[in-house]
Amino acid sequence: MALIEQEFMDLTADLDVTAFWEENELCWPLTTSKPRCPLTFAPDDHWLFEFLSVESTLRYYQDKAYRDDLHRQANAVTREHVGQTFFDEDSWEYQPHRIENLFGCFFEYTEGATPWLTPATNDPDEFARILDRAEATDMTAWTFPEPYLQEWEQRKARGDEMPKLGEGSRGPATIMTSVLHVETVFFWMYDHPELMQRFSDILGRKMVELNQALRSFSGNTTPGWWITDDNSALFNRKLYNHYCAPVLETVLAAMAPGDAERYQHSDSAMGHHMDTQRALGINKVNYGPEIDVALIREKMPDAVILGHMPPFTLRNESPDVIRDRVRSDFEIAGKTGRLVIATAGSLAAGTGVGRMRWFMQMAQDHCRYDG
Repeated sequence: MALIEQEFMDLTADLDVTAFWEENELCWPLTTSKPRCPLTFAPDDHWLFEFLSVESTLRYYQDKAYRDDLHRQANAVTREHVGQTFFDEDSWEYQPHRIENLFGCFFEYTEGATPWLTPATNDPDEFARILDRAEATDMTAWTFPEPYLQEWEQRKARGDEMPKLGEGSRGPATIMTSVLHVETVFFWMYDHPELMQRFSDILGRKMVELNQALRSFSGNTTPGWWITDDNSALFNRKLYNHYCAPVLETVLAAMAPGDAERYQHSDSAMGHHMDTQRALGINKVNYGPEIDVALIREKMPDAVILGHMPPFTLRNESPDVIRDRVRSDFEIAGKTGRLVIATAGSLAAGTGVGRMRWFMQMAQDHCRYDG
C-alpha cells in the first residue's frame, strides 16, 4: 500500500498537476523573468522501499523483474497523484565499474538495507600495492565489464535511447571514506601522509580517465559535472583543502571547464567548506538542512540553490510549518531567480504523495515572480 496522506490530499484537492508541470517547464531560466521558482523531487531507493513497504531489499537489487515491477507500481501512484514518474521501468541489470572498485572496494548487499561499499584494507602496505595496481590500470579497458557491454549492445540494437555517461560521481571525501574505514582515513592522514597524498593524486587522475572513457563510449560531449559528497562534513577545512579540493580541481577542470555547470550535493553540515566550494567554481548547490540558507546565499551569491526544505520537515511537520518554510526560503534566497524548490537532500523515506502535492501547492502559491 503506497503512502497517501489524506489530510494533504484534501488540502490540495484543487491542484491541477498537469498544469503545474507545464508551468514548471517555463521556470528554469536563472532570472526572475519566469512565472515562479521551479520545483523538483528526488526520491531514491530508500524512499521507494518505505513508500511501497517493499518486502525484500535484497531481491530488489538482485532481481531485475522484481525491481522493474516495483518501479511500475510506484510510478502508477505518483503519475496519478503528483503528475510525474521517477523510476526506470526497464532498469539496467549491469553497470560500468565505479571508481571505488579500482581501489578494491565493492558493494555488500544485506536484507533490509541499501548496498554498502566495503572498505578495501586497514593495512598501509597492502593499500600501497592497491595504489600501484590502480595507477597502472588502463581505464578504457577496465571500465566496462563484459556483461554490461553485452547489455549495451542488446539495448542499442532494439533502438533504446542510450544513456549519456560520465556526468558526475561521488566526491573525494565520500570515496576516500568508502575505500578505507572512516577512522583509517584520518589516522593515516597523520600517520601516513605520503600514502594518503598519493591516494589523493591518483584518485583525481583516475576519476578523469574513468569518466573520459565513459563519455567517449556513450558519445557524451556535454560539459558539466555533479558531485555527491555527504562525508565532506567529516573533514576539517585544512584536511579538505589538502586532500579533497585538489581532486575536485583536477576533475572539474577536465569535465566542467569554463562556465559549465558544477553541482555539489552534500546533505550534511559541511558549511565550513563553502569558501573552498566557491573558489572551485561550484555554481549549483544542494547542501544539508543544518546550513542556514541565508549563509548559503551570502557565501555563494551566484549559485543556484537546489532546494533547502529539510526533508524531515516535509515528511513530519504540519501544513503551516511547511508553508512557512517554503515562504521563508523564497524570501531569503529566491529573489534573484536562482532558487529551485526542493528538499535539502533526497526525499525522506516516509514522505507520501499528499505531502508532495502540498509542496507543489506551496511553490505555486508562494514563490511567484509574476505577481
